[in-house]
Amino acid sequence: MTEPVLCYNFQFEVDGAYAAAFAEALYEYCDALSHFERDGDPDGPWRIEGFSGELFDKAAVETAVSIMATAVGIDAPNVTFGTYEPKDWVSENLRSFKPISVGRFYVHGSHWGEGVPVAKTGLQVDAGLAFGSGEHQTTKGCLAAIDWVAKRGARKNALDMGCGSGILGMACAKTWRSPVMMADIDPASVRVARENAKINKIADLVTAIHSNGFQDTRIRDAGYYDIICANILARPLRSMARDLTSTLSEDGVVILSGLLSHQEQFVLSAYREVGLSLIKRFKVENWTTLLVG
Repeated sequence: MTEPVLCYNFQFEVDGAYAAAFAEALYEYCDALSHFERDGDPDGPWRIEGFSGELFDKAAVETAVSIMATAVGIDAPNVTFGTYEPKDWVSENLRSFKPISVGRFYVHGSHWGEGVPVAKTGLQVDAGLAFGSGEHQTTKGCLAAIDWVAKRGARKNALDMGCGSGILGMACAKTWRSPVMMADIDPASVRVARENAKINKIADLVTAIHSNGFQDTRIRDAGYYDIICANILARPLRSMARDLTSTLSEDGVVILSGLLSHQEQFVLSAYREVGLSLIKRFKVENWTTLLVG
């Protein structure tokens, strides 16, 4: 008798306002991941489920959950681990990733076969490869901010700090056909960003590097940036304010995201201290994206 193939999963529940954030933070540990309303109740808790063909590093998953809980200001949910019957979860997850339209941008996966609407800029990014598939509120806020900036003139040199999948840097490259520097502390994200640039046919415009913040000298060597995107978390955004503004051109703008609405003044005060002012804020549910300059 053939032994059944054993596959693994984890699951936990969290307030729906934070479900997408937790899902994005856990994609790297899974072959596939889903988040959904439990029992179809929009006011009830959402369930996060991760799936893998190999045993999970339980400590790493629980640490990632704890870090995100701290970031959004809630108690860490209890994570349970188990097994499941094998399915092609990656394909099922891809099918569940519907295109997202924000301003001029149309974010879609490789499975999408219906094309990009007229007058839209297509960004092909597959869910689950690295942080930034377009689903999260902060990514939507950043894309809305880039669209707003684009309506007000050209930009010649862009930086995507904490690039994840590279979606924001790619949006800049496709909008202005200008060079973009992408940097991330996670080597896997850098590899994904490079691959996504190739898939989107803008590899000639993109340089993606592994860097802890602004430590790599190549970031400064690329010159001053007239648009910088930083979709990270509130505390790192605040701590990098001085380094970030030292690479900003005289008329440059900065898009800051990854912060809950109640963290807005905490972040904004650090940028006011280095001479920048709020231009516009973009709110998506409980999350805020700030445009400063």
